[in-house]
Amino acid sequence: MSFIRRALGWFVGLPRRYHGVVFACLFWLLWMIFGFWRTLLLLVLAGIGYVVGRILEENQSWRALLDKLLSERFTE
Repeated sequence: MSFIRRALGWFVGLPRRYHGVVFACLFWLLWMIFGFWRTLLLLVLAGIGYVVGRILEENQSWRALLDKLLSERFTE
């Protein structure tokens, strides 16, 4: 477990451009394994899962979140 923590700490300390490179390589690998549309669906579902998990973790209400998101875009 110590190795994983050290590796994660090292990765987080890298410049952001390297994070982008790793993300792009992972996206390419998933694309080659599953195909474009399945990979895109996987990323969308993972994003939705992240958002739902964050909302549940912070004990926010769905209405408050929608009001927050929509009020910033549709205010005059």
